[in-house]
Amino acid sequence: MSEPYCVDVDFAVLRDAGNTALSLLAWGDRVSVVGRTDSRLEVTVPAWRTGPDGALTRFEQAGFLQRRTRVDGRTRDVAVPVADSKVLQVTFVDVQQGDATLVQTPGGKVVTVDGGENVMFARFLASRFPGTGADRRQTIDAMVVSHGDADHFGGLPEIRESETNSSPRKRFFAQPVRVFHNGLVKRPSSVPELEAFGATKKSGSRTVITGLETDLTAVPASTMNKFFQAWRRALTGWQEDGGPIEFRRLARGSDDAFDFLAPEGIRVEVLGPIQTSAGGTPGLAYLRAPKRGVPMAHLGYEPGSLSASHTVNGHSIVLRLTYGNVRMLFAGDLNNPVEEALVKDHDTGALDLTSEVFKVPHHGSHEFSAEFLRAVSPLVSVISSGDENSRVEYIHPRATLVNSLGRYSRDDAGLVFVTEMVAFFETVGWSTRQVPPGKPAGPSFFGFRRSAYGLVRVRTDGERMLVFTDSGKRDIKEAYAYEVASPGTAVPVPVRKVG
Repeated sequence: MSEPYCVDVDFAVLRDAGNTALSLLAWGDRVSVVGRTDSRLEVTVPAWRTGPDGALTRFEQAGFLQRRTRVDGRTRDVAVPVADSKVLQVTFVDVQQGDATLVQTPGGKVVTVDGGENVMFARFLASRFPGTGADRRQTIDAMVVSHGDADHFGGLPEIRESETNSSPRKRFFAQPVRVFHNGLVKRPSSVPELEAFGATKKSGSRTVITGLETDLTAVPASTMNKFFQAWRRALTGWQEDGGPIEFRRLARGSDDAFDFLAPEGIRVEVLGPIQTSAGGTPGLAYLRAPKRGVPMAHLGYEPGSLSASHTVNGHSIVLRLTYGNVRMLFAGDLNNPVEEALVKDHDTGALDLTSEVFKVPHHGSHEFSAEFLRAVSPLVSVISSGDENSRVEYIHPRATLVNSLGRYSRDDAGLVFVTEMVAFFETVGWSTRQVPPGKPAGPSFFGFRRSAYGLVRVRTDGERMLVFTDSGKRDIKEAYAYEVASPGTAVPVPVRKVG
């Protein structure tokens, strides 16, 4: 009978009976132990085999791990029972133009932050949690939608749609327990811009959106744009199949929404959006667009130029997760007005932005505050971007932003990852698109196949932090490690590879 274990070193080489390396397993990866000797563990791990037609087939790969190693003069097990593992896993997923992050706690809690606009996050979840079904759904303890732009949540209904996919490996059956959002629901595009989020009130010189929503399934579909309508259908379907969902509109101070993580020593602060009021009614202020046609235009604002797009971005949910001595800041699509407000509170001690890991706002847009980057002072910055076609060609990340991330990184060797740049591709050559029988063949094109997903992975027990990406070769990673003896004192250390 197999026993569930987790790798408990940075990397462990999986070898076959003849001692040939098969793959490289990372800290926190699960294995099933099926046998052991004094020197080795016999294990199986989930793996994928590529067929002649490019189709993937999942199988259990058998192999051996070195059983023990010496670390800092002490003998240490290379793998430990799942219950003894203390590794928090955060994975930033390449969804092309968009954001999607998976958080997995040592105790098995699952939180998603956004979900891109296409099927890529759904495909990733299907591979990460294989074997789900209508009667064995994967619990998602919280789905966080940072804000209502399609490239952040339009891919979440694809998770629901995947349940009917003809390929079992592409199906993912989820059961969300909580859905957190900022309360802004986009109306159809025919609605005037200043009515894009429903009712507003004046408060002095400000226009405040007061038509904030909580239960998205209670909002009439006719008042939503097509992306929110799809999201509403998915949520309604999950409730019909798996039971009620707790809906909550988050604003600064809603930290108790994440109390379900507290038993594992994980604290989450909600730093945004920053709520205001008008006539006693809570709301979110309309924000201004930056000046146009001026170099570094993001540093100024035209009076009166209220903008729906900048409003929904600026009121992104901002989360700061703390586990032990490691802090991670998830900043949605923040822009200057709110970044400047957060920096002001940081500088007065009202809050702390300093974080070891930083999900960079707005895919590396030119709209950033250098002072905000200074306040965060990250060790690891992750930009989620992918300008894959002319419809979403935003020139992300901007050169000025990448330069500033390097300048304001806490360490001289600060890490800056871009999700689209850590994906790997192999040449397929001239190809034709598959069409239904009897239909004319489509035009040929020169094709490439994804050989490694674009994933930036962070693993930590609160005192050590490992950051790595995959490559097209299963036994090669780009990896960095830090010891974090106390908050703010991360020191680069060698990556440990066993076997």
